Amino acid sequence: MKIAIVSKLWENTEAGSTGGTGAGLGYLVNALVDRGHHVTLFATGNSKTKAQELVSVRQDPYKDDYSEIVEMENMANAFRRQKEFDIIHCALEHKSLFFSSLSTTPVLHSIRYGEFFQQEIDFLKKHSQANFVGNSKSVCSKFNFLNFQGMVYNGIDLSLFPYQEKSGNYLAFLARVSPQKGVHIAIDIAKKTKRKLIIAGKISQQDRKYLDKYFWPEVDNKQIIYKGELNFIDKINLLKNAYCLLHPIEIFFEAFGMSLVEAQACGTPVISYDNGSPREVINSSKTGFVVSNFNEALEAVEEIKKIKRLDCRKWVEDNFSDKLMALNYEKLYNKIINK
Repeated sequence: MKIAIVSKLWENTEAGSTGGTGAGLGYLVNALVDRGHHVTLFATGNSKTKAQELVSVRQDPYKDDYSEIVEMENMANAFRRQKEFDIIHCALEHKSLFFSSLSTTPVLHSIRYGEFFQQEIDFLKKHSQANFVGNSKSVCSKFNFLNFQGMVYNGIDLSLFPYQEKSGNYLAFLARVSPQKGVHIAIDIAKKTKRKLIIAGKISQQDRKYLDKYFWPEVDNKQIIYKGELNFIDKINLLKNAYCLLHPIEIFFEAFGMSLVEAQACGTPVISYDNGSPREVINSSKTGFVVSNFNEALEAVEEIKKIKRLDCRKWVEDNFSDKLMALNYEKLYNKIINK
């Protein structure tokens, strides 16, 4: 099968990407190529995958230099070559809908994000009969007005995530350092439970007021430690040695949560607020806990010691491998092409 995959430009697309979409598509591209398919990837020039061809309109991901023109050019490059492909798979939420109605080649649109502005919702509704795929049942339920052709969970290459039976005693937070991801709640949990918290993730200037009030004053690099945005090796070390991963998403709908799967693959349990997909990604009381409030989170920290780390690893092997993801996408591509 000849497959075009169009990725976001906010992050590089590869297994080691710090972005959820970039990592998820990186694993997908590699697994599809391993299954014998020809993949053309439209992404940043520094992306590293097994794709037979990489087409890029810029070398590095956006930082504070977002360009709508460049974004559209990335998508247009794929649709200009539509006759070369059996299917075009776009992981750009609503944006690729501007082009798909002009395509005679089947197009699949991934919904990998749980929050949209009303204008974007209206646009999705206008194009609701296009082919969509969600990366969790929660996403498909939230946007049930869309023509979902299937649901496929993200998967990871388990060979890159070494299982570790023994853990350290610190809590970990791995996500964008922002109010939406609840880093201030993670800090409060660490202080209440008197445990060290190691925080890793990118920071945006748009969150400066929040960070100046709720984050930076708490970082003492003794109990509350900020490591910045980690490379892949350092991320693995953070996850595999953690007592547990905190994911207190109080005001943000989590469409999937790659860090939850990555942590469990290393044997590290997860505590997450119940907002979106965590009940699908975590086997609650078996590989971690899905909680409703702060007090439940505090109790869960003490209960983590009852979790068997090997159960966390087995859960990911059975449900979130890159091989299973590629097989399910292959079935979905064939369904859409034949339709």
